Parts: sequence; structure tokens; C-alpha cells
Amino acid sequence: MTHENYKELLAARTLSALDAADARALNIHLETCVDCQSEIIELEDAAALLSFEAKPLEPAASVRERILTTVRAEVQLRSSGSEHISNKVSQDQANVLAFERPPKNIWASLGSFGALAAAVFFVALIIALVLLWQRNQAMQRELARLQEATKQQQEQLAREHAMGELLTSPDAHMAKLSGTNVAPGAHAMLAYDKSGHAMLMAKGLPHAPEGMAYQLWYIKDNKKMPGKVFTTDTAGNGLLEDQIPAVARDAAVFAVTLEPKGGVEVPTGSIYLLSS
Repeated sequence: MTHENYKELLAARTLSALDAADARALNIHLETCVDCQSEIIELEDAAALLSFEAKPLEPAASVRERILTTVRAEVQLRSSGSEHISNKVSQDQANVLAFERPPKNIWASLGSFGALAAAVFFVALIIALVLLWQRNQAMQRELARLQEATKQQQEQLAREHAMGELLTSPDAHMAKLSGTNVAPGAHAMLAYDKSGHAMLMAKGLPHAPEGMAYQLWYIKDNKKMPGKVFTTDTAGNGLLEDQIPAVARDAAVFAVTLEPKGGVEVPTGSIYLLSS
């Protein structure tokens, strides 16, 4: 069997509905398949939860009335048959005996109804189990998404807090970068202290193509020194923390270009932001 065939047997195994051959084959597969091991644990947990919520099935009141109606009909039929045979024997004076119909086993009928109810309950249980498992998977995916979003938000808040502290430090320097003709609506603010610790906050930059990112440059006496690369969100906003070289901390020009995602040593792309 393939891996997918084994996955189809997991729900049945949880309900002990496999025959001996399938159960042995699945147990051997579970010894080496981590994916199926994880899924069978989730199904067993879901089955345990479902067993606490399952309500006992009780036949409707109409079932008892149908059974009694069937019994009355059988009694009436037997009584009519016996009377008819007796009258015929008397009239023909024949020594003929009619075969009596065997009585219908009421308990067998009840047993058939119980088997049907059990089958319906079994199908409903499997459906509920699958739906519960799917819901659990969806909740886990949503939880992972929320955790990632929370992590990114916390990182963003931490960077903004660091930018605020840098801007309010006594020895802070600030430089404004304006958008060029390739990004007229973009602008940025670069703040740094005497140690060279710098943070760039950019807004309104165009979305970078796949495999590309923005890179900060420090220009002193026409020498271009590479800074770090950064990306932007869907609104074109980006935040970068970097260390300015010592030679570029006084009277330097700052620029942002679009470069390959890993960054380059010499600028190759267009300038999107430039300080005055």
C-alpha cells in the first residue's frame, strides 16, 4: 500500500474498525512514519473528546408502536389461518392438517434495528471525527499565523522604540533623504549618534521586485561605502539599523539604491533616496 492508503486507514484504526490484516500492516507502517504517528495521535485525542460529548441513542416512540402493530398483525393472521383450516376440515372431513407458520422472532427484528442504529452511529462518529480533525488543523494554522504576526509586530515596536531613543539622545544627528525621479513620493529620515549607531526610517518606496532589496550607501569625498540592505512592507515602509563608518560620520551624503537582495559592494541600481 502507498502512504495515502495508510492515511485512509487511520480513522478506522482509531475506532477499532480494521480487520486483522489491515491492522498489522498499519502498525508496521506506523513504526517508521512520523507523519502518520502524529496524525493518529490527533485522531485518538479527537475521539476521546468526542466520546465525552456523545449522547446515548434512544429509539423514537414510534418504533415501539410499529413493533406492537407488527405483533398484533401476526397474531390476527395466525388466528384467521387456524379458523380457516378448521372450517375446511369440518366441511370436507378430510384428515389434512395445515402447516403452522413459524412465529416471527420479534427480538430478531429488534436486533436488526440495533445493528442499523449502530451503523448509523458509526458513520456519524467517523464524520464528526474527520470534521473535528480538520477544524483542529485549521486552528493550528491560524495560531501559527497569529504567532508570526505578533512576533513581527513586536520586532517592529522594538525598532521604533530604539529609533525614538536615538532621536532623543543629546548627541543625535539627523539627515533627511528625499525621493528621486524614480520614487518621487518616497522620503526617509536617518538618525545617528557620535558612535556611528544609525537607524533609517523610510516611507513610500515602491515594492521591490523578487530577489531585490534596498541598500543604504554612505558617500564621502565621492567614495561610496555600502551599508545594509532592507525590505519594505506593502505600504512601502522600511526600517534599517546600521553602523556608519567613522569616515562617513561627518559631512557625508546618504543614498538608497535598489540592488540584489544580498547586497553589493559597488552600487549598480538606480538611486531612490538621496540626502541633500
